[in-house]
Amino acid sequence: MKKSSYKSAMSKVKISEDFQERTLERLSQEKHKQIDNNNNSIRNGEIPMKTINSKVKKNKVMIWATSIAACAVLTLSIYAVNQDAGSTTPGAVTKNPSGTIENKGPGPATSAKHRVNIDGVIDEVSTDGQSFRIGELWVTVTEQTTYGITGPTAPDISEQLVSKEFKVGNTVSGFTSGDVTSGKVTADVIFNNF
Repeated sequence: MKKSSYKSAMSKVKISEDFQERTLERLSQEKHKQIDNNNNSIRNGEIPMKTINSKVKKNKVMIWATSIAACAVLTLSIYAVNQDAGSTTPGAVTKNPSGTIENKGPGPATSAKHRVNIDGVIDEVSTDGQSFRIGELWVTVTEQTTYGITGPTAPDISEQLVSKEFKVGNTVSGFTSGDVTSGKVTADVIFNNF
């Protein structure tokens, strides 16, 4: 028994040695072929690149195609959104064929911030109640002073936070055409007093 198992083991070793030799021979042949191919490509100014799996190529093509399609859709949607059906916006200045420039009138009414240069908390009020101090600035209120915000989008005066009575601690915002650095001004408009 020992002789037959020995013989079978030795035959397997011999077969595996033959297999190993043939494999090494084949690998060296493939290596030489590859080196020759690379040298020919380099001589021609080409850099050899091989994709082993054809699915990878197909995936790259799909990714590129999808990206280009997405860019096209995005471009068309931006173009469609920015179309104004050939109309000009109100208030736009256009040039006539005769060479004169005309204005088509004011644009649509919009709300805007009012100019404010009187702003703060009242520190002191005069005895007559017609002037008050905010920091270093004394503000006098006259008969010409208007109260509240005016304009096409302004709320009704009853809905605004403005009072004609000035008290210490009230927050006041307004506008004056006078020089606020002088220390004493007359208010043209009081936007809020609460």
